[in-house]
Amino acid sequence: MTTEPRCGIESGEGNIAGQPAVPTPAVFQRDRNAESRELASPLIHIPAYWPLDASDYTIRYMVELLLACLDSYFTHENEYDLLVTTNDERPLEVVSAYKEKSGHRFELRFVSRDELLSTFSTDESRLMDSPCMKTVFSKFYPILNQECDAIVHLDYDTMFVSKVDLRPLLLSDIGLVDANQFRRDAGLWCPTVEQADFFRIGQSVEPVSIWINSGVFSVQRAAFDICRTEIGYYLENLERAIAGGLNVYPDELIMNALAVRERGAVKVIPDYRYNFLAYYLKYDPSWTWRGQIVHFHSLKPYDYWYSEGAVVSRCDATLRGLLNEDLYLAVLMWCRHLHVACRQLAFEFPMLEAMPIQVVERELARLNSERDGA
Repeated sequence: MTTEPRCGIESGEGNIAGQPAVPTPAVFQRDRNAESRELASPLIHIPAYWPLDASDYTIRYMVELLLACLDSYFTHENEYDLLVTTNDERPLEVVSAYKEKSGHRFELRFVSRDELLSTFSTDESRLMDSPCMKTVFSKFYPILNQECDAIVHLDYDTMFVSKVDLRPLLLSDIGLVDANQFRRDAGLWCPTVEQADFFRIGQSVEPVSIWINSGVFSVQRAAFDICRTEIGYYLENLERAIAGGLNVYPDELIMNALAVRERGAVKVIPDYRYNFLAYYLKYDPSWTWRGQIVHFHSLKPYDYWYSEGAVVSRCDATLRGLLNEDLYLAVLMWCRHLHVACRQLAFEFPMLEAMPIQVVERELARLNSERDGA
């Protein structure tokens, strides 16, 4: 595998032919007893939101990520209720076709501008803010609606590598994952003076963890009111947040602030496997059989493609040091899921040509053989 300068967009599952159908997962009844202290069966929410001026090119890659995520979920026979929401009709059309062709049971919902305005009690100017649309409105829509007594948010650039047990995420009102603990050089996150002032964090608070990635998190019980209040406050003060530079990854900033401010309601679990950032997979070789959810995050599968007899990678120079064989193996597994998900869909999927299934299977066999012989 060789490395080339990045160009293009920013930012054992069985054989493809003749693969047996995945059993239709059972659908749990949603428990709406808000006073119950028992663990509710959570609803998994995967949002796919983009500003409405996003190009077709961008949307195509986003849809590929979402389809592979869905296929990985059902391939491993996960049975939690699953909700996919989007604010754009382009991914809606493709995912709707996937749902029909695959026969998988999940809820797919288009969320209109009017629904967002009503749910978030805000105005059009907030919908025009790109970071808010991609993170705040997308991730918190079913939370503010309290669609279920327990909700697990999942970014669409994730991949299931097993049948997951989400109970460890549901030990507190808000469950977060210490996904960055392999950053040996990183200290615990402490808010700046401006961040502390904006998020009403006392000066004497102690740090909780390294910067928390919000690709996977859970909410239940009191968390609904906490999130409703915090999101409302952030949107009401959006101009101040923008002026103070607090509008870059606002969802993560909000969650990190809540982790240090709302200690009685927020728990950061140490089990990184529930949000295993793909470039850290090398630190735990058992991820292929003990893993839960892999999150590609900064390095996407479409950073790899097949060219002139070899698989090459493209990424920003600042990220090139994160490339490793375990990340590459995860990309190959993701590509296999994508091929399965797209095999009956009459849409253009760039990654199918960029990483042909024959190359994917050959490279998977090679890596597995090398690992067996290690």
